[in-house]
Amino acid sequence: MFRILIYILLGFFCFTSRGQSIRVLDLNRDYEKYRKTSDFDIIHPEFDSAKQTWVADIQVYFDSVTKGMIGESYKVLKDKANRYGANAFTVKESDIYSLGDEKYINFSIYWIRMEDRDENLKLLHDNSLYLFGFLGYHQEIEGYEVAVNDEEFIMKSLSYRVYEFEEDEKVRIQLGSSLRGTTQEIRVQRKSFPRFYNFHLLRGSFKNAWIGEYDKNFGLFLTHILRKEE
Repeated sequence: MFRILIYILLGFFCFTSRGQSIRVLDLNRDYEKYRKTSDFDIIHPEFDSAKQTWVADIQVYFDSVTKGMIGESYKVLKDKANRYGANAFTVKESDIYSLGDEKYINFSIYWIRMEDRDENLKLLHDNSLYLFGFLGYHQEIEGYEVAVNDEEFIMKSLSYRVYEFEEDEKVRIQLGSSLRGTTQEIRVQRKSFPRFYNFHLLRGSFKNAWIGEYDKNFGLFLTHILRKEE
């Protein structure tokens, strides 16, 4: 009876205060929650499917892509998945660019045994560097002025770029001008890559630009929903 009640509750919508909702599309009624978890790893396509236990399919849908909306949706999904006993996910389908209230992201969530987790994480290592634009529609600027090793471009909102480098290669990322901007210099090391950088600019009379970094799982999640710029 208790399990039946749980599954009924899982079917209800979970509304947030910022115009987004989460609903369960389908779930594994034979799944027994193993243990409490706080992990939420994206699953590499080459990871052995026999070592994954499907828990549920979940949809996040929202009516606008405002500042913080994507990050908040991801956090709510992670918390919900962890409560179900899932510690991994894949992005099945998404459309965050449609007009109106039909924007959505569809996920499948899974349980991976702790002894198999490292196998999946190792598959995620490569020498890629990802750059992300503003996660929302910016009303004032076309995008951020960015340079990678002196290659200049505009990093547009709701888009990303990816670069591949050689092991031990040095990379210089610059945001804005040399006078009012900032730089980040890194050396490519496979154990600490891929890396996922984002940008911030504030108005004012002083130096007000900085380069931030996303968590690996959130960064890879973004590559499944944002447009890739060449």
